Amino acid sequence: MKQPLLSVYDLVHYLKQTLDHDPNLQTLLIQGEISNFTNHRSGHWYFTLKDKKAKISCVMFSSYASRCSILLKEGMKVIVRAEVSMYEPQGSLQLYVTHVQVDGLGDLYLKLEAVKKQMAKEGLFALERKKALPLYPMDIAVISAKSGAAVQDVLTTIARRWPLANVHVYPSLVQGINAADDLIRNLKKADEMEHDVILLVRGGGAIEDLWCFNEERVARCISSMKSVIVTGVGHETDTTLVDYVSDARAPTPTAAAELITPQREEILMQLMHLKSRMKQIMNHRLQEEKAVLESLKQHRYMSDPLSYIRESQMKLAMQAREMGMIEQRLLKHRHTVQEYANRLAHQSQQIAQKKQAEKAKVWIQLAHALQEYQRKQQTTLYKQISLLDAYSPLNVLKRGYAIAETKDTLIKSIDDVQEESLMRIRLVDGFLHACVKKKERL
Repeated sequence: MKQPLLSVYDLVHYLKQTLDHDPNLQTLLIQGEISNFTNHRSGHWYFTLKDKKAKISCVMFSSYASRCSILLKEGMKVIVRAEVSMYEPQGSLQLYVTHVQVDGLGDLYLKLEAVKKQMAKEGLFALERKKALPLYPMDIAVISAKSGAAVQDVLTTIARRWPLANVHVYPSLVQGINAADDLIRNLKKADEMEHDVILLVRGGGAIEDLWCFNEERVARCISSMKSVIVTGVGHETDTTLVDYVSDARAPTPTAAAELITPQREEILMQLMHLKSRMKQIMNHRLQEEKAVLESLKQHRYMSDPLSYIRESQMKLAMQAREMGMIEQRLLKHRHTVQEYANRLAHQSQQIAQKKQAEKAKVWIQLAHALQEYQRKQQTTLYKQISLLDAYSPLNVLKRGYAIAETKDTLIKSIDDVQEESLMRIRLVDGFLHACVKKKERL
């Protein structure tokens, strides 16, 4: 039996009809991880659903996407309700999703979120850390894959917009296990060359392909750079960790090149405008200076310069006359002051002599008063000495009295001594040592 000959459309159409009518492939619940998500301007969502062993393209039309309560992100684990069918124009098998619910986040997404949270806490995403882009960069570095659409788009855009700039390309791995190390090496090398701005660019791809741009060490390397760095990684919906620490982020490599370069035609127009404006200002200034010059030429000093000198001479003569009058007044005042000084000196001398005489008189009076006081004090002293002599016990001894004592104690009564005790008797001219033989009371 002869094998029938089919067209591509016949085969694809047959497969689609078979899939569409298979009840086992309708309203399936499928668990997987979101990758390569695109939110199209039409409202449709396009993404890849994958696990560790396989992946499949998915589409969620706007009528379903608008009712979805969650926003899909790269690496998000989900459970989708979908049916399997085939897109005939491309012959691709895909899921038509009608509902999505969160089933958890993928390991890569969880790791990325943890790193972003830590770096944000350290202030590495702060706006005040970001450096201003140069207005007219003349030395541009491009770090990207050695070949590819991204680097070609960047070079073409710079050549079209700002051909005056020198562009240095640093070929680098942009995906794979060694990409992060290669990116860091090229970033440091470019930073040491002190370019005006550095572009870090790459075309779009799945989150796994872009993961080297989510490496923490790459982001920290960028945050420590002295040069201005602009990132343009992936498509408009792709946002990587390096975008948060760079000085500016563009949605695509081409947009990054446009962001850092001025438009040559616009600069030329600005220069022409400035040139015209400068001519106007110079002409206006020239007219103003001409008017000032004409005014100076009409001044009488220009026609008769000696008139200015004559006025000065007249002023000088008047000032000299005033100075002479002032000098005469000063001489008169000096004579008056000298008379006052002589009069003051004479009066001062008279006052000093008068005070000196008064002082000598006071000294004489003081001396007489001291002598009188001394005489009175001596008279009083002599009287007190006479009284002391009159009341002295020694004078009483001259009249035949005696003083008896024992052991330096005066004997005032016979009770102060005992019989046979020793005592000393003081007379006017000496002492007697005696022994009490008998006491006799009066």
